[in-house]
Amino acid sequence: MLVDVHCHIDAYPQVERELADSQAAGVRTVAVTTSLASYVRTRLLCRHHPDVHVALGLHPRRVGAGYAQWDEWKEVLGGAPLVGEAGLDFRFGQERDWAAQAEVLRTIAQACARDGRVLLLHSRYAEAEAWDIVMAAGVRWVVWHDYRPEAPKSLLYRTVEAGHMLAVGPQAAASPAMRARLRAIPREQVLTETNGPWGPLGTGSRAGALRGILAGLAEVWRCTPAEAEAQVERNFRRLLAAVRDGGPWPRA
Repeated sequence: MLVDVHCHIDAYPQVERELADSQAAGVRTVAVTTSLASYVRTRLLCRHHPDVHVALGLHPRRVGAGYAQWDEWKEVLGGAPLVGEAGLDFRFGQERDWAAQAEVLRTIAQACARDGRVLLLHSRYAEAEAWDIVMAAGVRWVVWHDYRPEAPKSLLYRTVEAGHMLAVGPQAAASPAMRARLRAIPREQVLTETNGPWGPLGTGSRAGALRGILAGLAEVWRCTPAEAEAQVERNFRRLLAAVRDGGPWPRA
């Protein structure tokens, strides 16, 4: 089984084709969303695909100085075991936007900690700030999306020591700096992601991209790609089991 813990299914121009292709290739997907509208749309698109788990997300760049559907979003959160993507992004915007993002993330992190939700964390150019909020809230299960090797090594090791997971994408798997850091991370805390259709992958084969990531992990772990695939599958199943045990959620 291939695992993609970060994919924007609703952004594909031919959604049904993408879903059919990934199902045929044995890809288990977490479909992240970026707003309440994105979540509702993705749920409808994936309603006949049990291999896709839809997460309720609110991309930080959607927050800005305010988000009109914030109250409605929080109401829907009550029935969502997977939250993402959500977090901070300080690459663009102004300080007032960043303050609003932090306030929203604080609320989301507290809800995840209270109810045993998994948080798929976006922390672009705000890694330390995002993790300070998440750690302070006591979120038990966090998947770090789009990790940049430029982020402090100490922060990566701190999050790993706390038991959180790192999602490795195509670019990260090909990075010598990233591979060096992966050697210091327990393989039980590694997952795979594509971020499709965004980034260099575009609308290319997610299955092919995931196999490429696994080949890179196999080199780091000194095992076969099949063994790397089995390890990531075990990690993903453990994450889903934690979600089921943490709250009154529907079974995957």
